[in-house]
Amino acid sequence: MSCPKCNGTTIFPDGPKGEVVCSRCGLVIGRAIISQSYTQWAPEWFSSWNEGDSETLREWLTVLRTVSCQLNLPNFPYREEAARTIRLKSDILFRSQRFGKNKREAVAAMICVILKKYNKMRSLKDICQSLALDHRVVNKYAWAMHEITKTFQPFRLQGKSSIDYLRTYGWKLTHDLELIRAAEILLTNIHKKTGGNPISLAAGALYHVCKDRTLKVSKDTIGEAFHISGRTVYSNERRISRLVANKGPASLKIIAT
Repeated sequence: MSCPKCNGTTIFPDGPKGEVVCSRCGLVIGRAIISQSYTQWAPEWFSSWNEGDSETLREWLTVLRTVSCQLNLPNFPYREEAARTIRLKSDILFRSQRFGKNKREAVAAMICVILKKYNKMRSLKDICQSLALDHRVVNKYAWAMHEITKTFQPFRLQGKSSIDYLRTYGWKLTHDLELIRAAEILLTNIHKKTGGNPISLAAGALYHVCKDRTLKVSKDTIGEAFHISGRTVYSNERRISRLVANKGPASLKIIAT
C-alpha cells in the first residue's frame, strides 16, 4: 500500500490506535483493523490529541508526528518525550514567533536534543538531511531546546507492571490473544521469583512462549517492539527458562500447550 499523496511507503500499524501512516510525508491514511482487546490496553499517549487541546498544540503535535515518521522514530520513548516536552513547555514554545514560524526546525532541534539525552547517537546534520532542513538554523534552535529540556528526566510509564508492558507492546508483534495470554500466565507465576526491569521481563516472557511453541520470532524482532536490545531479551528469557526448569510443576509448563 502506497501513500495517495506522495506515493511513499506506508507504516502499518503506527501509533497507539494502529494508524496507517506514510513514512515520507506523515499523512495518516487510515486505521488498521486491530482487536478491541488490544486497543484498550494502549497507554495514554502524549502525542495523541485530547478534546481540550488547542489548535496550536494540535499543529505542533501534527508536525511532530510528520517529522518522527520521516526520521523513522519509534513512538516510545523519543516521540513521546518530545510530545511531553511540547505540552509541558507550551507557554514558552507558543509565545515564540521564531518557533511558531519554523515548527519543523524547532521540532527537529528538540528531537536531536532528546536523542542525545537518551544516548541515541544521531547527528544533527543527518537529521536535517533526512528532513531537508538547513542544519545551521536547526543548530541555533538546538541551543534553545537544550535549555528548555535541561530539567529532563528519562520518560517512563509510571506504575506499569510487566503484564502492562506485555499488553502495550505485544500487539505490535501478534494479534494472537492466546499467545499473549500464555505469556501473561507465565509472568503471573514467576513475578514473586524474579525482579528487574518489567519491560525486559515482559519481552523475555513473550520470547520464551514463542520458543516453546516453535514460532519463528527472533529475539531482535521482539527487542525492537519493546525498544530494548535483542541481547536483553535473550538474557531475560534464559532467566525465565531456569525458573521454569526449577519450578517443575505443570502450572508453569502448561503455557507451552
